[in-house]
Amino acid sequence: MTVLAILGCLRNWRTSFPWLLSATLALPISAAVAVPGLVLPPFFLVALVLSGLLAWEWMSGKIALFAWRGSPLLIAFLGWCVLITVAGPVVFAGATVLNNVDGGLVGATTLAYASSNVAQLAYLGISGLIICFFASGRPLSIHILLPGLVGCMSLSFWRLLADKLGVYFPAGLVDSSSYVYIDINNAESYRLRGIFTEPSTLAHYATAAFALSLVMLYVSGNRLRLVYLGLAVVSAINLVFAHSGTALVGGAVVLAVTVVFVAVRASRTGRGLWALSISTCVASIVVLISFGPIQRYATELFSDKVSSASFDGRTLSDTFSLQLFLDSFGLGVGLGSNKPSSLWPMMLSCVGVVGVVLFVVLVGYLVWPTLTQPHWLGAGIVVTSMLVTKSVAGSFLSEPLLMLALAVCAYAGAERARGRVAQPPEPEAAARASSPARSRDSRMAGAMARE
Repeated sequence: MTVLAILGCLRNWRTSFPWLLSATLALPISAAVAVPGLVLPPFFLVALVLSGLLAWEWMSGKIALFAWRGSPLLIAFLGWCVLITVAGPVVFAGATVLNNVDGGLVGATTLAYASSNVAQLAYLGISGLIICFFASGRPLSIHILLPGLVGCMSLSFWRLLADKLGVYFPAGLVDSSSYVYIDINNAESYRLRGIFTEPSTLAHYATAAFALSLVMLYVSGNRLRLVYLGLAVVSAINLVFAHSGTALVGGAVVLAVTVVFVAVRASRTGRGLWALSISTCVASIVVLISFGPIQRYATELFSDKVSSASFDGRTLSDTFSLQLFLDSFGLGVGLGSNKPSSLWPMMLSCVGVVGVVLFVVLVGYLVWPTLTQPHWLGAGIVVTSMLVTKSVAGSFLSEPLLMLALAVCAYAGAERARGRVAQPPEPEAAARASSPARSRDSRMAGAMARE
């Protein structure tokens, strides 16, 4: 199916491939290509084909992939990752790391070159090309993330209905790869994993989808507000049934950050203040009415997570990785060489201080322009959400949603640097600008100023 979609998009690939990349977010653990030792999900298959097309156009001089201002930062980060991944297993040979052992599970092993080193570098390099492609200036919609998030949240909700009501669910399509995943279906300890490997990964995407919906309800047109409202509702339901500590801790932070950003933008522009005020009042009333059940849910979930074996295992792996970071003198042992539970212990132990600093500066450079452009604030919020929730659990750096959102941020920043308006002006602003009375007043004020 993915191959057919790629072939159908080849004729107009510059415009259609960004949408196809977004759509593939709906099948995160499906096997688009499965060969011995390698399973490519749809996102990375599309990204690989796109990378080939971009490389050909770049070598032919038809596209300037590295002409945008942030490209030196991206190249420096990628270059350091390659350097430390090649040198780390040699310099720190014999060190104990956490990596794949028998059956694909993570356990203690001796540091050495592994297929995960090549895979992680390949994923990151492909993601870097996607970021450069988006920043090259092709027209992009502010709703580019919508198809994939609607798809993965809808399919995850469908699995919830299948688990609870017994309706048909296309498990053969969404679970066609050989990933190891958690599947708890008994009534007492049910946890929804949706179409992901485990509930915590569902929490990453559902939290980002919910945060994006809140932002886009503020900035999008009336025709799509119902879609974003539906996405927010479905995402919230998925989060509740995931029973994930990632969503409880990370989601609370992301929700607070999102509300603050929306409130600040609304107060500065004067747009959406009534809607924001009404939404705040309604949300406050709902929380007050449901405070008891919400408190019980959060307390029980927090207690269960803190006392669980998985929490002990995640804490131990992160602590071990921080010690590995110190033992490698802050340099790291190479991307893909160590696999703890959370993003930042992974980054510190694998790419060291230099890699973390370069990554943080790169993300800050890409995200900052979206904070000053309301239409693109959603992409910045998605990046923020993914980094916050992955700080709790999830160490895969080249997460498709994270990389795609960074690419959208790169486009917004590149358009701003080129002095172009990435989206048409707001309807209210356009109406005011075209008003005869306002135009006449503007001309009179200009004439008075000149006098």
